[in-house]
Amino acid sequence: MLRVAGSPLTFQLRLHVLGWILDLFRILWGFLFWNSRKTLFRVRRGRGVCPCQNRSDSGKAGKTGCEPSLHFEKPVRFRTVCPLLKPNDEGLLMCSVDTKDVRPFWGRVFLSGLMAALLIYAAGVVTVFGVMRQVGYPVTITMIGWPPAWSNLDKARSAYFLKNAQTAFQRSDLSETVMSLSLAYDYDPENYDAGFFLARLWQAGRPEVSNHIYQRLILNHPERRTETAQAWLRSLLPRADYIWIERLATSALQFSDDHASAWLHALLFANTRTQNDETITNLLASPDSLTPGVEIVLRLEETIRHSPPSRSGEILSRPVPADAPVFAIYYQIRRLIDLGFPVEALNLLNRFEDRFSDRDRVALQLRAFADAEFERSYVGLFDRLTRLAPSPTQFDIIAAHLISHPNASLYRQAKSRLKPDEIEAANSRLSATMALFCMAGAHGDTAYQLELAKQMRELTQSRFAILDAAIAVMSQDEEAQIRIEHILPSLQPMSLDLTYAILERYESVEKRPGDA
Repeated sequence: MLRVAGSPLTFQLRLHVLGWILDLFRILWGFLFWNSRKTLFRVRRGRGVCPCQNRSDSGKAGKTGCEPSLHFEKPVRFRTVCPLLKPNDEGLLMCSVDTKDVRPFWGRVFLSGLMAALLIYAAGVVTVFGVMRQVGYPVTITMIGWPPAWSNLDKARSAYFLKNAQTAFQRSDLSETVMSLSLAYDYDPENYDAGFFLARLWQAGRPEVSNHIYQRLILNHPERRTETAQAWLRSLLPRADYIWIERLATSALQFSDDHASAWLHALLFANTRTQNDETITNLLASPDSLTPGVEIVLRLEETIRHSPPSRSGEILSRPVPADAPVFAIYYQIRRLIDLGFPVEALNLLNRFEDRFSDRDRVALQLRAFADAEFERSYVGLFDRLTRLAPSPTQFDIIAAHLISHPNASLYRQAKSRLKPDEIEAANSRLSATMALFCMAGAHGDTAYQLELAKQMRELTQSRFAILDAAIAVMSQDEEAQIRIEHILPSLQPMSLDLTYAILERYESVEKRPGDA
């Protein structure tokens, strides 16, 4: 039986396989050797000895044997090299043409070579496909086997490493996340998700790299530039990178109509600190590129910067055109409050109250009431606000206001009424707790901060070590020697309103160019 290693049948089978393999090599060698000799024979016009016919035979068709076929285990296999070899009436293989008509078959050589190459190529494609799919690359047979589609291989590699990065990020393996993301973005710079993820990851540790990636994303993906710019602002603002905020906001004001109010606020917030008057001048030089209403605000800002306070209050108290967007009115009211005209600001707010969202209206009223010392209205509004159903918006408004306008009495009221654990969503609960944490810091309540820090560590299941540094900075501990902008990038999640309020309260005066 075949299972018996030493049986005659097994031995014969091995010989048969060996013979088939040897004949295969004889065919491959014969394609070149015998066709070359036949070609030379034809060049000599049949003079000399025929290279393949038996010399002892007559050389006549059907009566002349083929010498090379005798070296094959099965002579009929030589017909692959020379189709002139055919059986005669007796079944013996003979050359079917006379000696003078013996000829080469280079076409057969070419076709056979082509077929062999295709088979080898197909085998290679299938092998590479199997290996890459086994590893996890999202490739297709077409990507590997069709040369014009080879450019998609880098995209497949990018997708693979992006998936690896996401998996590593979920298990908090930062080094693996960064390495995989870097490879994903290197393989495919057009991979928006990889670039966006990498830019956000580097925004605290390597801000210059993060800025470069955000720039490329805005340039290469104009259809998503608004989304990219918003994320970039959220990375720049906590770092107090006012020069880049100014540049970004200047560009965004010319392509982001739906968010003109936010970009205008970011621009003026940063520009107040950079003292770069050319920024506003350059924007006003091409007003047609600006969103409607932006020019009104910029011209007002340019005017009041060069006017005495009393004159500025008079200019800002004048109503803007009726068709002006609400953010222009918001600017007037906010600027009046900042310049010390809260009563005028309230008059303007009451006139256009119905045009504001509840969030903006309440935030402006709280500021104006506090600065105007309208105690009754101020306390009444705050009381109503703290009695609302818990929401992230409620926490943001109250925390941001009490950070910029500390008030011990209102702080105690907010502390007793605002309960983050009453918010269902975990992410919202974390941001609400962070808002209270910062509000407590502004009032020097370190004990409550420590309690809130413990809650946030439980929510995130992490050490959240930056909270300890934040407590030191907010308590204005001189030994801490850390600026607020050094910790804000890691002190997240936090709304933009809250970030603005914290920067206003804790930013270093000596950092502002042009200040004494």
